[in-house]
Amino acid sequence: MILAIESSTPCGSVALVSGGKLLGETVLPRENQVSETFLLAIDRLLGGGAGGPTIVTHVAVSAGPGSFTGLRVGMAAAKGLCFGWNLPIVPVPTLHALASRFRTEEALVCPVLDARKKEVYTGVFRWVGGRCLRVAPDAVVSPDAIPDRFAGEKVFFCGDGTVPYGELLRARMGARALFPAQGVGLPRASAVGFLAEHMIRSGERKEARTVVPAYLRFSEAEVRRRKEGLAEPKIDN
Repeated sequence: MILAIESSTPCGSVALVSGGKLLGETVLPRENQVSETFLLAIDRLLGGGAGGPTIVTHVAVSAGPGSFTGLRVGMAAAKGLCFGWNLPIVPVPTLHALASRFRTEEALVCPVLDARKKEVYTGVFRWVGGRCLRVAPDAVVSPDAIPDRFAGEKVFFCGDGTVPYGELLRARMGARALFPAQGVGLPRASAVGFLAEHMIRSGERKEARTVVPAYLRFSEAEVRRRKEGLAEPKIDN
């Protein structure tokens, strides 16, 4: 059984999955990204938490890109459980998990997460033979640059970045730009858990002490330090 944590956006969630089935999922109150909230939700999901170390075999966590604070909170919660329960961790690419929620053979899938500063985190995926496969690396780009990545192809957009930039994509791409129903296009812990199952079968698991989030760009604090010459920041990707 996999315990999955999603914290890359202000709408976090936790889930239990096993053998391709969702056993339970809790969506947390929006903008409530603190470790205690995740741990309390996990405790309730496990029915009090006493059986966690015996029924959970892996902890999967959304590893980014996404909100700097959210990723750190989710990663800290996941690592704490892995250390306490002596379990392996599975860092799951956030955009890949999000894209895997929307199975479509007629279009590419392009997750778009709001990165602030008039930028978005995005990737490109295609469904082939029942698998959601990556066809372009994750990147942080201007929303204006997204339509130029697709020459005449239909694209299914998902993620919170479609709220501020959906009209731009529609204006530039017309009927080729497809979207989910309002409110259902966000990352979910269940998708993190299901993708983690595939990754585990491929041998993709790590020790908690070695895992770091994939931020793709500098945080505000790191940018300030760099400008002030206090330290040379490090980007994890």
